[in-house]
Amino acid sequence: MEQEIIDFFNKYISELDVDSDGGGWPQTPSFELLPRDFLDFAEKDLDTSNSVHSLINATSNLKRAVDCQLDYLLCTLNLDTYYRSQRLGVDRKLGLLKRAGIFRSRSLTKLNMLRNRLEHHYESPKIEDVEVYYDLVAAFVSVVESVIPLAGLQASLTNALVCGGGVESSFSHSEPRLQLTLEHSPSGYKQTFEADMSKSENPKTDLENFAYLLRVHMLLRKLEESAITEKHFLKALAD
Repeated sequence: MEQEIIDFFNKYISELDVDSDGGGWPQTPSFELLPRDFLDFAEKDLDTSNSVHSLINATSNLKRAVDCQLDYLLCTLNLDTYYRSQRLGVDRKLGLLKRAGIFRSRSLTKLNMLRNRLEHHYESPKIEDVEVYYDLVAAFVSVVESVIPLAGLQASLTNALVCGGGVESSFSHSEPRLQLTLEHSPSGYKQTFEADMSKSENPKTDLENFAYLLRVHMLLRKLEESAITEKHFLKALAD
């Protein structure tokens, strides 16, 4: 699937022309506390003093911010039930973000490294480490927040090909399903790729496909908004 998508865009990306997009409201969870609340708590912890007590509190609140943001996104993508049923932890959740290209893999590695060092080795955290952790978590929350509209008002993207055909990408609001249709009319090529976790017989493969189709969907939106160039679109598809 992945290589076929890459090959299509390598051939026809210069023919893409923005047509229309649309969607609805994403299915966001009704959490009483959100990631930015925990970021605020951590910031207050860091502002109060440099005691071990305040640094441990800040670290705990930053961990909660990451966990909350991950669960919020999974709920929005209708994947929360699947992850809970399979008892998949933080590493697997972060793996989805890496595959989807939501957060840089190096930053994810550093985020996990600091998280493990501060949370699982019973070390007294250093102010420098917690401040770096804070900056990473704040960036993480901000980046993941930007994905939410792609499951809502930007859930359906349609781009025509000037030469005939087009690209359609859509996210389902009611189930964990993404669909991408590529069509090049002159050659008679038309292919639909789908990842539907609600009726998956091979969850591992389907989840990888879901994440990759989410990556394509996000990149198409960025291309429409001139946030990236065609060159960077193609590079990000293959990374």
